Amino acid sequence: MAGAARVIASRGEVVGQALRSAVEALRLARRELEAADADPARWRWVALGLVTALQGSLVAALAGYETAEDDAIRNPSSPDRIAPTALLLRRSRSNDYLVPPERVKLAAGQIRRIERVIELRNSAVHGLDFEVHEGVRDDIRAVLDLIEHLVFRHPAFDPKGYQLLLALISDEVRAVRGLVSASA
Repeated sequence: MAGAARVIASRGEVVGQALRSAVEALRLARRELEAADADPARWRWVALGLVTALQGSLVAALAGYETAEDDAIRNPSSPDRIAPTALLLRRSRSNDYLVPPERVKLAAGQIRRIERVIELRNSAVHGLDFEVHEGVRDDIRAVLDLIEHLVFRHPAFDPKGYQLLLALISDEVRAVRGLVSASA
């Protein structure tokens, strides 16, 4: 049946892979953030790490339900690829993909903060002018808050099978938060 939505066959594998990606991306963000004040070019890698960690967290959430369909995480224009972070964020806020309390509920200001970090990442990846804006630390906190919502406060997946990955994510989120606060 061509074009029909398919339930994600290896949901546990998708969630685990997404969480592993989030751990590695947060490690990158933390390492680069440690030296970003001395070397502003490192902010590119901070943004890349944070958006990749957010994407992994969104994929874990959107693939977490037993009834989750492949379309929840796929890019409609390139079905063999994961959807862009901005699209995953929209889906996480939709009644079509998640239900309360897992569904993401954000104020307009929070969405804008997250979008600014995504824009920084896109500028870095596509070689565009890259300028760290005032308030970037608050924007980073908004991304971290959303990651915590998705993987700790209201995970759409059963966290039992991912305790080590969740502990590593927790450690990295705490470290990034500490660095953002310390250099503010």
